[in-house]
Amino acid sequence: MKTAISINDDVYQEAEQTARQLGLSRSKLYTLALSEFIQMHKPEAITANLNGIYRKIDSHIDEEMAQANYDLISREDW
Repeated sequence: MKTAISINDDVYQEAEQTARQLGLSRSKLYTLALSEFIQMHKPEAITANLNGIYRKIDSHIDEEMAQANYDLISREDW
């Protein structure tokens, strides 16, 4: 499918350079870029990325911190 879009000159020039470096047509580069953008912004992709981050770090809250949070919450009017 053909379509016409407007992009700023800087992005266009970088895209042209990148397409040449990768040996891709402009259409192929834009198709790949747009496909990747769409995939990265699907809710399940966002969840998968966050899960990957949290697997790498210790997100455990120590008991004193948890108790301090409970103490603060118990003082709130619900």
